[in-house]
Amino acid sequence: MYIIDQQRQQALIAEMTQLRKDNQSWEVYYHNPATNVMWKSFFPKATSASRGPKILRTEPVPHELEKRLDDCLVHDNADDAIGLAIELSVEPEKWEQIIDIAAHNYRRYNRKQLSLFLKELGVERFEELFEEIGFDLSKTTLTKETFKMLARRSRRLRFKRFFYINLHGLAANFFATILQ
Repeated sequence: MYIIDQQRQQALIAEMTQLRKDNQSWEVYYHNPATNVMWKSFFPKATSASRGPKILRTEPVPHELEKRLDDCLVHDNADDAIGLAIELSVEPEKWEQIIDIAAHNYRRYNRKQLSLFLKELGVERFEELFEEIGFDLSKTTLTKETFKMLARRSRRLRFKRFFYINLHGLAANFFATILQ
């Protein structure tokens, strides 16, 4: 779904046909004739000072945020977690919904993927991220306290997922020993 590595992006783009290009937003749409898949190349963290990381992802993406998280966090593909996190990091208005979904579904997600996603999303370092992307907190209904609360929930979620896996594994080993 996502490709972050520049060399892999270039190799795949060389195989595809460019459909359209927007020079103002730096978005390019491609079609891969071998697989009949549409792709989008873009810079979600682009500012007037820099473009930020380039992302190549399949197009279209699911409209439901829960489906997008499931697609990227269940399997063991770091590019999916990082790509989705970078893309959603510039939409702080969605962070509360993202944390709610992750908290509800964390048992289904790959532990490493969830941790990587939350780290790259930037919730825990929101002030630094807002400065980087030029996000003006005064232009949103969300407050600094809301973002602090989301940062705490994100940290708890990462540790909760870690302890769930470890405690579940310990319990399974304990019962396996007893049953022998």
